[in-house]
Amino acid sequence: MAKKPPIVQAGAGVAGDQGGRPARPERFHGSALAGAELDDVDLRGARFHDVALAEAELDDVDLRGARLHNVALAEAELDDVDLRGARLHNATLAGADLDDVSLAGARIHNATLAGADLDDVALAEARIHNADAAATRWSDVSLRRARFEGSDLRDVEIVGSRIDGLTIDGVRIDHLLEAAKRQPGAAKRQPGAAKRQAGAAKRQPGASSAPEATPKDTLSRKKKTRRPTPGR
Repeated sequence: MAKKPPIVQAGAGVAGDQGGRPARPERFHGSALAGAELDDVDLRGARFHDVALAEAELDDVDLRGARLHNVALAEAELDDVDLRGARLHNATLAGADLDDVSLAGARIHNATLAGADLDDVALAEARIHNADAAATRWSDVSLRRARFEGSDLRDVEIVGSRIDGLTIDGVRIDHLLEAAKRQPGAAKRQPGAAKRQAGAAKRQPGASSAPEATPKDTLSRKKKTRRPTPGR
């Protein structure tokens, strides 16, 4: 099935202030936009409610501060998309492909990312609550000071990413990894400690290293020390 034409023409936007910000945010309610193409669009502060964008293509789209509620982006392709400070609630991104996407400072609640592929994505200082990210692949992702709460992160593959300050359910992951790195060194020192303990045990009182004396040796020593009988 052929894809729908772009919902907004490239470079289009509502006249706004001198900074280029749209005068009023775009609003999409109950829109069926599956397979749509959004290219070079300024949608800052836009409102999406009950919108279907499955298999859509978003390229060079500015969605800073946008609000996405009950939005389906399953298997969508997001390339060079700015979602800084956005709010996503009940969003589906299962199987989506995110490349060069910024979600820095975003608030994500009840989101499905299972099977998604994240490459060069910024989640710095984002807050993610109750997200399903099982079996996702994260490459070159910034997770600095990001917070995950009540989320499914099973089988997540993280490669070449920044995790300093990353917190999952109240646990600092960078601190956890540092402790894990120190643990193998301690394990390597254990065999030497065991040998030293064994040596100490051999030197305990009563543990002589000389062979145990036989009855024959004892009798021989008695003969050597026998004194002559008086009068003989």
